[in-house]
Amino acid sequence: MSDDQTPSYPREMWWVVALKDEVSRTFTTRWILDRPILLYRRSDGSPVAMDNRCVHRSFPLSESWLEGDNVVCGYHGFTYEPGGRCIRVPSGETPPPDARVQSYPVVESGPFVWIWTGDPDAADPALIPDTSTMTGDGWSMISGYYEIDANYLDLHENLLDLTHFSYLHAGNLGTDAWASVPVRIELMDNMIQTQRLLENHEPPALYARTMGLTNHRVDRHSIASVPTPAIHMALGRLVDLEPEGDRTDYNLYVIHAITPANEEQLHQFWVISRDYAVGDPTVGDELSKGTLQAFQEDVDALSAISDMRRRDGRTDYRQVSTTSDKAGHQLRRLVGRLVRNEQRHSPVGSRP
Repeated sequence: MSDDQTPSYPREMWWVVALKDEVSRTFTTRWILDRPILLYRRSDGSPVAMDNRCVHRSFPLSESWLEGDNVVCGYHGFTYEPGGRCIRVPSGETPPPDARVQSYPVVESGPFVWIWTGDPDAADPALIPDTSTMTGDGWSMISGYYEIDANYLDLHENLLDLTHFSYLHAGNLGTDAWASVPVRIELMDNMIQTQRLLENHEPPALYARTMGLTNHRVDRHSIASVPTPAIHMALGRLVDLEPEGDRTDYNLYVIHAITPANEEQLHQFWVISRDYAVGDPTVGDELSKGTLQAFQEDVDALSAISDMRRRDGRTDYRQVSTTSDKAGHQLRRLVGRLVRNEQRHSPVGSRP
């Protein structure tokens, strides 16, 4: 939480709480926006999200078990149906009317499970960003998850300023020339979009290996959009200027779902889809290896930055920004407006 106790995240929106294959009949837990969330699936396969905290004595419901589709608390036996209402107490008495854990609207869309953390009556699934183009037929997909000790907006800034590719990911995703590519930034209906184009240049090493473009010249396109603070969606396209066959362009969709656990920790759910070498496990393994290396470098960098901020006691220290930080600044201003708007319309603010 910032010094003025203003949160950096809005609550009246959809956030990704898990990858689809993380949610099963076995409990999964996450802290989402300072709240403990319990996830599981009903016997019909539909997902459930509720507070991971028994209303009786705050025992974690994740240390409990399922009885059909109901959660039985492992401490004193209070039993909750998927909507959060307590339907049984050990003494056999009628459960008190306020014996209810909070449940949350959840929707499966694309590769993700989304959770609405605001007013349940306002949970409109139409507000969930569409990722079907990136994960449909004709694409091979890999995915993963990180928990990072950093504020979620720091990861957004990392992804919006790709000059770090040439340094943090040198020899993998970066080339010397990539850092100096000008970026075009657009703000449309609260959606931030960035575009970069590096013409007639060698491809980065990871793409050269997985696309078969070693020693070729390419045009490298990067188009990224942030339709909500919950997700960053990017298209990477390499156009081969020296094709040896009919194929000339190679496309990668990269999705980063970025969800705050709290002000100092975030969840990163990532998905990469490619339209080349579809179904080839060798290419998939090579792409996964290079991607994991780059993402771990980001994790280490963001964690080091957060540690520096926490431990440096100076209150007058000021960071310097350049034109490459413009998109990140625009996102922070947009998020600030969303948070302030929520606080104006809620007598208790956006805190639980």
